[in-house]
Amino acid sequence: MPIPSDAAAVSTTEFFGWLTPEEIARVGPQIEARKIYPRRPLFRAGEPAEHLWVVERGEVRLLMSSPRGQVTTLDTLRRGEMFGRWSGDPEERYAADAEATTEGRVWRLGRAAVARLVDERPALSARMVRVIAGRLRDAHERLHSFAYDGAPARLASALLRAEDQHYARVTRRALAEASGTTVETAIRVLRRFEREGLIRGEVGAIHIVDAAGLSALAQTSGTAPDSA
Repeated sequence: MPIPSDAAAVSTTEFFGWLTPEEIARVGPQIEARKIYPRRPLFRAGEPAEHLWVVERGEVRLLMSSPRGQVTTLDTLRRGEMFGRWSGDPEERYAADAEATTEGRVWRLGRAAVARLVDERPALSARMVRVIAGRLRDAHERLHSFAYDGAPARLASALLRAEDQHYARVTRRALAEASGTTVETAIRVLRRFEREGLIRGEVGAIHIVDAAGLSALAQTSGTAPDSA
């Protein structure tokens, strides 16, 4: 059974942390653990939504590709967050691609087992709806930013979302995809941020020197979407 014996670790995850010990014991043998590796897909948009997934460790992103090949990151899931299957509709399909951005591990549970748990305890469905509502709100805000905010504001937001102890350990391409712009524009804007003392580029990471300045910039809007 891939669920760890550490009850505290289980209790911090979405969905699995909401189950009773009896429910965990019952569905545990059906829970699959899968190792993940950077840029390896877990599923593609349009495929049948056969599983509910939870990140045990590492990071997974949901993304969409335009007909011209431009990739946009819609959401980034980290430890304990669920993604994939949401409803009991047997015809449900994944709405976006999912791929790992780091090494790690995920758990997944098949749709039939998820449906049985939700049917037996409707409160699980209510909790899932609350998570969905929060994710949809965040996605709406991000799409609004893509449409109306300039590239500097969007890149400042992406840097702050990736920040961990004053460092954003992300590539320029990943930042471009997280902010809905091109790699060339991202590089140009990041150079401007360096000149202004907001960040400092280092090997394998971006040092965030002035988080308050980036935050103020992230809150600006109304300029041309790709203005730098």
